[in-house]
Amino acid sequence: MQSEVTALELKYLVGELQVLVGSRVDTIYQPDELYIQVHKAGKGKMLLRIEKTALWLTQKKPEMPPNVRGLCQLLRKMLEGKKITVIEQVEGERIVRIAFETQAEKKQLFIELFGKGNIILADEKSIVHAAIEERAWKDRATKRGLAYKLPPHKGDVLALKESDFGVDDESVSKTLAKRGLGKLYAGEVCARANVDPQAVKITDTERKQLFKAYKSMLNDGSGAHVHGKEIAPFKLSLPDGKKYDSFCAAIDENFVKIDKKTDQKEQALADKRKRVENLIAMQQKGKHEAEKQADELQKCGEFIYEHYAEFKDIIDELNKAKKKYSLQDIKAKLKGHPKIKDVNPKTGDVVVEL
Repeated sequence: MQSEVTALELKYLVGELQVLVGSRVDTIYQPDELYIQVHKAGKGKMLLRIEKTALWLTQKKPEMPPNVRGLCQLLRKMLEGKKITVIEQVEGERIVRIAFETQAEKKQLFIELFGKGNIILADEKSIVHAAIEERAWKDRATKRGLAYKLPPHKGDVLALKESDFGVDDESVSKTLAKRGLGKLYAGEVCARANVDPQAVKITDTERKQLFKAYKSMLNDGSGAHVHGKEIAPFKLSLPDGKKYDSFCAAIDENFVKIDKKTDQKEQALADKRKRVENLIAMQQKGKHEAEKQADELQKCGEFIYEHYAEFKDIIDELNKAKKKYSLQDIKAKLKGHPKIKDVNPKTGDVVVEL
């Protein structure tokens, strides 16, 4: 990952976040992203940072606004003083559920780390109290008063079977990426299995090797590493990896926040620039071809002018013959002519060689 956590990475993050279980919520901030500050006996204060595309324990506490607003105000009211009892990844999705309890009541946070991201506060029966953004789709809605529903399940990347490692009509890496592993971890599986990622056919032995490599990634204890811009929960088969004490620490130091609106605008401008560049290239090519054609036509014109008398004699000769003979007859009679090489009776075209 660079700025967006995958389902596989979330498995490792949720594992590290178990340290928060048993802690109590001190307070909640929302300068931009959401921060939940907790306290746990023997651990002290800890700070959970929740972005639209990732969440992790952070050591970086930004300046907090004096006034609270919107969802943050409600979260403070509903969650402060409550104990965190559960932190789990939901059905292998990029969704985290955090349960908060007191003797009197229970609340839940559903943190969706896909698309535009969302945070939904619900009661113990999953009835929505509030969300950062209330939304409605064809198959579900995240709105106050409705039961929270998961998005349509597309398969659990954490529970793939050996049969899932067969190859479709694409390369091994593309097939595995579509299974939910993504480009980075599909390549890592191939590297660990020693299987060509571009192969479109594999043996049963290679399929078993791929599955074994995938299982090794699910239980890799090598620790978080950063390879270039890639932040991973374990060491990848890439050069120059830097090891960190935890996946949270690696993300905290290397996470790149992307403004998707700005990113989309930049992409739109890049696409427009490319279209303009292609248009200019086509116009330049057309200009070059037109100049080349004009040069050739000019040479033809000069050649005709230089041989005007010869062309005139040939035309006069043909016009006289057309008064007596058909073009088919003229073609036969001109066979072997030193200058007129061919006559097409259908089109009337005459080929002359000078």
